[in-house]
Amino acid sequence: MFFSDYIKFALFFAVLIFAKVTLLNLIAISRYNITPDLVLLLVIYLGISRGHIAGMISGFLAGLTLDILSGSFTGLAALSYTVSGFVAGYFHREPGDSSVKFSFIGIIFLCAAICYIIYFSIYFRGSGLTIPEIILNYVLTTAAYTTVFGFMSNLIFNKFDLKNLSDGTGKEEGDHSYNLRDCFHIAGYKAGIPAAFFYR
Repeated sequence: MFFSDYIKFALFFAVLIFAKVTLLNLIAISRYNITPDLVLLLVIYLGISRGHIAGMISGFLAGLTLDILSGSFTGLAALSYTVSGFVAGYFHREPGDSSVKFSFIGIIFLCAAICYIIYFSIYFRGSGLTIPEIILNYVLTTAAYTTVFGFMSNLIFNKFDLKNLSDGTGKEEGDHSYNLRDCFHIAGYKAGIPAAFFYR
C-alpha cells in the first residue's frame, strides 16, 4: 500500500468531519440537537473491515480532530471513537470466512451506543442529569439516528447500478447487492484508492 493511499483516505475522513461540523445540524432532530455521525460510521467500517488497530487509530485521529475543532473536552471524542473502533474490530473476519455472520446494522448500533455512553456520561458529568436521562435523551437517540442513516445508506447502495463499473468488490456484472461496507470502497474507488485498501 502506498503512502498516497493513506492521504486519500485521510481526505475522505476530512470531508466527513467537515460535514459533521458544518452541515449535519441542518438535519438535526429534537430539541437535543441529535445528528447522525458519519465519521463514526467510517470508524466502525474500518474496525470491521481491517481489525482492531485500524479501528482504534482511525477513531483516535478522527475523534481528536473533532475535539480540537469543538474546543472543549479535549480527548473525549478521541477516547469514545477509539473504544468504538476497537469494539468494531471484534467483528472483523478474513475474506472467505463465513463461519459466523453478523448484522452490520446491529454492529453499527452497538458500537455507536458504546461510543455515546462514554461520551455523554463524561460530557454531562456534574450537570444534574441522571444516567437514565442521558441514555434515553442522548445515547439511544443519537445511536438510533446514526444506525438509521447507516441503514438508509445501505438501501441506497443496494440499488446502486454498477453493471458498467469494475470496482474490485468481487460483484458480478448486474449484481446490485451492495451493502454499506461496499459503499465506502466504491467512494474510495472513485477517488483512486485501490480495492486492496478496503478488502484485505
